[in-house]
Amino acid sequence: MGTNLVRNELLSKAEDIADEVYKRTRIILPTMARLCLISTFLEDGIRMWVQWSEQREYMDMSWGCGKFLATMFVLVNLIGQLGGCVMVLIQKKVTVACGILFFIVVLQ
Repeated sequence: MGTNLVRNELLSKAEDIADEVYKRTRIILPTMARLCLISTFLEDGIRMWVQWSEQREYMDMSWGCGKFLATMFVLVNLIGQLGGCVMVLIQKKVTVACGILFFIVVLQ
């Protein structure tokens, strides 16, 4: 009987702590969840921005498509990924943003 009482008290305290954590973080949790979901696209878009010339040269060498098409490919990827990520994070036209990100996956 004593162990059940201790277990119930611990469970009650744990629930109280969980409720308090939830109350303090519920405002940022949805944004954090969206950030986690788009983190790969965000990382790839930032990498394309930072390594612009390397990405363009790689596309030109691997596809042999010329600098113009390689530049267009990298530009579409960069704008599509970063733009889609921003749209998801600020919750503007999320369906369109997800479509853009899906298009980028298919394009790659």
